[in-house]
Amino acid sequence: MTKSTPLVAGALGTALYFTSPSFVPPAAPHAATAAPENIQRSAPAGGAFGLGATAVTAAAAMGSVAAARQRVARKAEAVLEEAEPPFDPKKEPGVTLPLFYFDPLGFAKEGDREGFYQLRSAELKHGRVAMIASLGMVFQHWFRLPGFEDVPSGIQAAITPPGTFGLLAIVALGGALEFTIFKQDPEMDPGDFGDPAGFGQTYTEWKDRELNNCRMGMVSFLGIVVAELATGKDGVEQIWTPLGNLKPE
Repeated sequence: MTKSTPLVAGALGTALYFTSPSFVPPAAPHAATAAPENIQRSAPAGGAFGLGATAVTAAAAMGSVAAARQRVARKAEAVLEEAEPPFDPKKEPGVTLPLFYFDPLGFAKEGDREGFYQLRSAELKHGRVAMIASLGMVFQHWFRLPGFEDVPSGIQAAITPPGTFGLLAIVALGGALEFTIFKQDPEMDPGDFGDPAGFGQTYTEWKDRELNNCRMGMVSFLGIVVAELATGKDGVEQIWTPLGNLKPE
């Protein structure tokens, strides 16, 4: 039984009391000699008073019921908020073998869902760019776009015109796409821009694979650049040149 039950019962009792035919106000001593038409004319006044009192009581009861429902709803929302566990980055995609959850510097904080969202979006963005860049560092050993035949391979292409102009054009194109077609929607998962090919990118297994490939792409690109700075050879020449064959300086 809720707190509003006595109020509803009281309202119904009051309505029945005032509207029941058995309720007759005490008659005056001369009521027996009153004219019938006078009695008929006075009856509607008493009925109107009873209906008005009933309406007021019912309205008060309904207001009490509504207030009680609001209090119950607020209590239920508070219970749900208390029952919901805090955000845990260890339960997000990307926690796989061999390192599982790897955050030695503590960038992702427990309970900080918005901060983790920004970090995961940046990780996917950088990883995707690194995968494309790693492929580019390899394929440029064999292929040149028209007009770039004399541009050297490796990171030297970025500082040798017209390679420098090509790099600036790629950066401008990437920025335009990021602010238009590939603008991140905060209502969607980090890095989620749809699945036009139907690969199943919404599944956790696919997200784990992509994150691992992104991380491998960033490590690969960094390794190619560092090896080129050490050996002076591009991404393909490094494979066929063992470190033991390098001339000491």
